[in-house]
Amino acid sequence: MIVTLKPFLLLLVSCFLLMTGYGLSNILLPVRMQSDGISIDNIGLVLSMLSVGFLFGAIYSRKLLQRVGHIRIFAMCGSLTSVAILLSGLHPDPLVLGIMRVITGFCIACANATLDSWLSFSANEKNRARILSINQMVLMSALFSGQFLLSIAPIEGMTLFVLSGILFSLAITPIVISKQQGPQIEDSQAMSLLTILKLSPLGVVGCFYCGLLYAGLLNMLPIFASDNGIAGLDLSIFMGAAILGAIILQFPIAYLSDQFDRRRIMLGMVVTIILFSLTIPFLLRFEMFHLSLFAIAVITGMAACLYPMSMSEAFDKVLKEQILAAMASLLVIYALGSILGPYVASVVMSLFGSNALFTFMIIAASTLLAFIIVRMKQRTALPNDQQDNFVMQTPSGAVSELDPRTDYVESAFEPTAEVEVAISLATNNPAAAVNMAKALALRDPTNAANLAAALSTIDEINIGQLYGAITNAAPEMSVHIAEALTSASPEQAEELVDWITTSYPEQFTNIIVAIANSMPDNGIRMMELAAENMTSDDSTELLQMTEQYMTDLSDSLDEMRPVDRSAAASEQTATELYSRLSDVSPEHSAELALTVSEALPESSNVIAEAYVNNLIESENSQDDTVDAVENIESAVNDYLSQVVENIPEYAVDVASTIIDSVPEVASDMVELLQDSEGIDAHELSESIDDKPEQDELEQQLLDAVQTQTESLNNGQ
Repeated sequence: MIVTLKPFLLLLVSCFLLMTGYGLSNILLPVRMQSDGISIDNIGLVLSMLSVGFLFGAIYSRKLLQRVGHIRIFAMCGSLTSVAILLSGLHPDPLVLGIMRVITGFCIACANATLDSWLSFSANEKNRARILSINQMVLMSALFSGQFLLSIAPIEGMTLFVLSGILFSLAITPIVISKQQGPQIEDSQAMSLLTILKLSPLGVVGCFYCGLLYAGLLNMLPIFASDNGIAGLDLSIFMGAAILGAIILQFPIAYLSDQFDRRRIMLGMVVTIILFSLTIPFLLRFEMFHLSLFAIAVITGMAACLYPMSMSEAFDKVLKEQILAAMASLLVIYALGSILGPYVASVVMSLFGSNALFTFMIIAASTLLAFIIVRMKQRTALPNDQQDNFVMQTPSGAVSELDPRTDYVESAFEPTAEVEVAISLATNNPAAAVNMAKALALRDPTNAANLAAALSTIDEINIGQLYGAITNAAPEMSVHIAEALTSASPEQAEELVDWITTSYPEQFTNIIVAIANSMPDNGIRMMELAAENMTSDDSTELLQMTEQYMTDLSDSLDEMRPVDRSAAASEQTATELYSRLSDVSPEHSAELALTVSEALPESSNVIAEAYVNNLIESENSQDDTVDAVENIESAVNDYLSQVVENIPEYAVDVASTIIDSVPEVASDMVELLQDSEGIDAHELSESIDDKPEQDELEQQLLDAVQTQTESLNNGQ
């Protein structure tokens, strides 16, 4: 953990100082406003203004970071929040306080977005989940610590406001003196609210209610506590217990979320909020302070966990590349709820007394409970093994690229000292830069790929020559170098493939497939180009290359989230690959079709259809019609024989597909299937029972195979 934290230590220190000051301001302002005689509903309105600023910060923070930069934005946020809290102490007028809360909310959202994007840029695929967890723990620990600063000085004076301002100002220092430079970030677009609502109504509603309940409770809880005689250190302990519950309860909720239906867990969480909200006023009335601490920790913990739980529920329905956009929309939904929550709670408390805060919690939670029950009846639960993992997270105003569920995009190359020198050299002397890369490959092969990726972006350098120079020095890095070059300069991928297939025959298959895999949108074109450069004697390499590419595709499908797997269109990919390669090498059409089908069996039907259509088109172009028919019949029989031998579970479906196009071979298909020992009788029977009738000849096939199945069953 120390190794993980070391590069980010100063960033985390800045986060801790900022959020400690923020935590102190959150408990100080409502207590001070109550002491100044401001009405409860006006207090709620002022506190709601924080979320208005938070909403604008969440929407515009990334654009500001692009325009101004990380260090300047964070310095601005620290400075403005310091000014805002000091002016709040000097001029405790509701209008001034409301404006200052808007500024504070905006700055906190921008500061958190700055820290999160900075950490995201510095993290890698392996450690970003851990860094996210550490960042969240630092954030919540700082909020917890801020509650206990309230007892340092009287709330009537300026000391606590000055202390909060000092913490905000001090937060700037660690990040300014940090050696890390702020990264360049790209703008991200939020998914439309209507789209995310259609995909996951419960995820959207859950985020809204989290803002309504969590923000309403935490903002108005100091007023409730003061009216019930809780003051000084006891008030800090009471509020600290609420924050602590939001930290600790994420761990058991995370475990339960990954083991059971999320909606049932959410149902239990809401019921728990309702039951414990009933107890708080009675516990304080009978002076059971310690039990009330436990109860308030449970309530706030459950309310806080609604946010990551709702996000997980929504992400189960969203493609991986859409998660960041969905996260931005859900953050807006949460902010809308958190604007409404404190004000509605304050109005209820103003009308019915401070204890009505928990009446508000019970009524609001009951409506969410009803919605969850309705959704459970309308849609069946996603199997547990298909649910996305729960990630502990609090709404901070940042669209977190640290979230391990997001699509991680690694930078093309790291701007090291060697890279800077090589790029500078390449502009005037490309050959010298290539020689430098070659020398580095001999001395330090692991960093050669980074340098190669950087040099590939220079127009004066030929990517093929660069690849050849480095791989001659470090041949064991040939695949890795090819991937690095393709990722850094995808527009030169065709040139690289062309160079490799004509000048670098060693490890041919592995290199081309690696390049194709690194370009998911254009990988088939890379395979096609490689096939075009092969000679007729390279049929073995062609089939090996096809098999490896399809096997990698099949393996990647196994690792995908269910929603991504459904959208992957693997059968379409398989068909396109087969069609392109068979056009390049028509004499190997049957072998290619079988290779693709065996590597991705679920595509065997569509591949069989494409193969038969190619076969018919090819043979019909011949002059001798009689020979063409005989050739087609012989070819499809040979093809089905191979299917029966290698993927027997798909043999019946493939045979049916063949008969659709070549009905004359129906009797041959029946005979071949009947004679086969590779087809499991029981599975075949089920396949036939589930298959709709299509035409007379196909039904003849199915009836014949059914007869064989029954005879085999009787024989057993």
